[in-house]
Amino acid sequence: MSRRHGFTWPLVLLLAACQVPVRPVPPDAGVAAGPAAAPVADATVAAQAEAPAATDTETAPDPIDTGAELFDFITARLSQPACIDGPANRAWRKRYAGHPASFARHLEKILPLMAYVATEVDRRGLPGELVFVPIVESWYRPDAIGPGGPAGMWQMIASTARNHGVRVEQGYDGRLSPVASTDAALGYLEALSTRFDGDWRAMAMAYNAGEYRIERAFRANQHRIASGEERQPAGLPGITYEYTAKLRALSCLVSEPEAAGLELPREARFVPLARFPLPARAASLDQAALALATDSATLRKLNPAYRQGRIRAGVPREVLAPATPATLLAAATIPPEGVGAGATPEPPERSHRVRSGDTLSAIARHYGVELRQLFRLNGLDGRSILRPGQELRIDP
Repeated sequence: MSRRHGFTWPLVLLLAACQVPVRPVPPDAGVAAGPAAAPVADATVAAQAEAPAATDTETAPDPIDTGAELFDFITARLSQPACIDGPANRAWRKRYAGHPASFARHLEKILPLMAYVATEVDRRGLPGELVFVPIVESWYRPDAIGPGGPAGMWQMIASTARNHGVRVEQGYDGRLSPVASTDAALGYLEALSTRFDGDWRAMAMAYNAGEYRIERAFRANQHRIASGEERQPAGLPGITYEYTAKLRALSCLVSEPEAAGLELPREARFVPLARFPLPARAASLDQAALALATDSATLRKLNPAYRQGRIRAGVPREVLAPATPATLLAAATIPPEGVGAGATPEPPERSHRVRSGDTLSAIARHYGVELRQLFRLNGLDGRSILRPGQELRIDP
């Protein structure tokens, strides 16, 4: 282990005293099993490393770091029945797992990012089926560029991304950031959950085709049944029905793999991923990797939002990285942004005056608050319409 992480035994003892909640990875764990998701993605990593030793009654949550833990975690959060019989479901199960060994290898490669998204989905109280959206969109590739311009593992077009608070500008494309894009995508899905009463099928259709199109189809059909298998509501593009059918098929394969002759990579182990603030003086991901005691190539691969690995002034400064003990310890020494620079704290109570083009999810992301908090404080829901000049409370 000391060779793997590049630190000495005195540091290991120091880490043990801090009781950092990351389990060691076996020496034979390869890069494919790679980095993985932190179970509470919004937790400040440095604070985790500096936290006092846990008592018998107060223990830190154990991060997901095996395939078995991840698949069981997702399965427990799927709507039941996860598997249904029907031609569309059978066709997509066969399409995904027609070559079981290849499908399992692909799953193993994406376990770290998949675990990161799974814990974020759970933290927001969203349906487990949404963990599979980045598989349908891009197979969890942060650097994916689709035909017509959508980008990132959530495949957002630039205008949609900006409407949900994602920065897209010269030198930085937040759609390619697994942190920024996941925050924006799940913020949007939270709004869709409110609008469609938590029905993951309607939410998925709306994510694919737009919520207003789904609402019009519901009104035209005089019901609110959403089904990819039954192609309801009628009048939507075929790709939208297939989108929901794909999510259902993936849910079935993960929850009942034996029915498809599939052996999931349950024994695979990986290092959890966590969100880290970039060091204040880092002008490149290579410099950040050095300060965070992590591998430069891995940091670049996970965070392609910074074009050519350069960190321009004024862009968001948060990355996803493997939460190794060495990186957690290094992050604990990085001062928060603005400390020592004469920064003044924000006023205790904030408000926002709505401008043309604003969305609730973008406003929530801008101020770093939960979307549900804006709903509660301002008496809004997923069907509410914002009007320019409207004043919104941000803080309780």
